[in-house]
Formats: sequence, C-alpha cells, structure tokens
Amino acid sequence: MAATASGKDKLLRYARIFVGGYDLSGDALTVDTLDNTIGEADTTGWSEFNRNYIRDGRRTSAIRGFQALLNDTAGRAYARLVTSPDAIVTMGLGGGGEPAVPDPAYLIYAAQMGDTTSFNGNIGMISGDFLPLATQYSDVAINPMGHVLQGATSLSSTTTGSSHDNGAATSNGFHAHLHVLATSSGNFAITIEDSTDDSSWSTIATFTSTAGSITAERQTGTGTVERYVRAVLTRTAGTITVFIAYARN
Repeated sequence: MAATASGKDKLLRYARIFVGGYDLSGDALTVDTLDNTIGEADTTGWSEFNRNYIRDGRRTSAIRGFQALLNDTAGRAYARLVTSPDAIVTMGLGGGGEPAVPDPAYLIYAAQMGDTTSFNGNIGMISGDFLPLATQYSDVAINPMGHVLQGATSLSSTTTGSSHDNGAATSNGFHAHLHVLATSSGNFAITIEDSTDDSSWSTIATFTSTAGSITAERQTGTGTVERYVRAVLTRTAGTITVFIAYARN
C-alpha cells in the first residue's frame, strides 16, 4: 500500500546524510543548499519592455556548505571526508522522525570538493561541497530530488517496503541509491519494483550488493517508470541496516 506523505514537518533534526556506506548525521552541523536549478538564457529583444527568458537546458545539482564535527573515530566524519573521495551521497529529509517512505530525498553521485578544517567557537569541524561527478552522469540520472524507499532500520527478515505513489507514470528513467550501513552476515537480494495499480509488480532494478559488507551502490534505468514504486529486500541470511532512495527524471 502506498505510504502517505507527512506534510510540512521537515526539520533539520530529522535530516540524515549518507556518504558511501556511512551515516554522518551524528556529526553533521549544517548544510547550506541542496541545489536543483536550470540555468537561464536571456531572450529579450531590444524593442521589448520586459526581460524574458528560456531555460538553457543545463541542470545544476550540488550539496553545498556541508559542515560536520571533526570526529576522527573510524567511519565518522573526519575519517570519511578527509581524503575527499568520490561518493554516492544521499540526504533524506524526515518528517516528524527519521526519513521513511515516502519522505523527500536528494541523490547525487558526487565528487567531494575539498575538506576544509576550521573551528566553530572552540570545536573543530570539517566542511566541503559535493558536486556531480562527471564520469557518473547521464540523461537517466539528472534529477536529484526523489523519495525514500527504505529507511535506515535494522532488517532481519524479508521486507517489502511501502510504495511511493507518484500520481502517474513517467517516461524518462530513474536512478536509485543503496547505502549499506551495517551488516551481520547479511545476504539479501535487494530490488526496486514498479506497478501501475499498487498490486501487480515488476522489477526495474536489482542491486549487485547483497549487503554483506559496508558499501553504497547506484542503479539507473531508462524508459517508463510506472506510477507506484517500492523496494523489496529478500533475506537469505543475516541482519542488515540499509537506506534506499530513488528519483525519477
């Protein structure tokens, strides 16, 4: 059954940021913007009174001004960001709690631009921007704004997630992120499915990872994505904690 959106209750307290296989939310201090804009081209003729524009056909995506505590514990902010790695990055924007279906999500396969270290008052912090990595982008992965399909909760059995109702099918493909945050001998088949009626389902993406190790993965697809979308995690063994989000184009 399709999950219901929670409305105007999105707080920074409930935002979560996942960089690769790591949840950095416990160290995060602030973020400036989650960019999703298209440039402008001025088409004003010299005899026209009002300036007018068309879109220039180029989208700008970026997570800018991310700041986190200078936590050098293994797997935390400093250890994860100091090498400025390329990374699959997702922000989930929770409504009244941690991000869950169908809360908004922001997806970017990023080149991290720097790791500036400074002090906020007396506490050390690390900051940087995440911009689209040129080698990872195509026409099926250009829209960063999407939805959560699986919140970061521990799973020890086969799980069929609640579906997201987009209102109608789309025809321009999709991209999806999987973040494996914890695993104890995990072995799950992880798929994304779509449906015209929230009843009969077809697989549109199968992640290579079986969640046996900490990792992150992106899947893309072309063509039609039906009105309803959900994640399915079929257990063979173990316990895992994963976060999944997707975006249509």
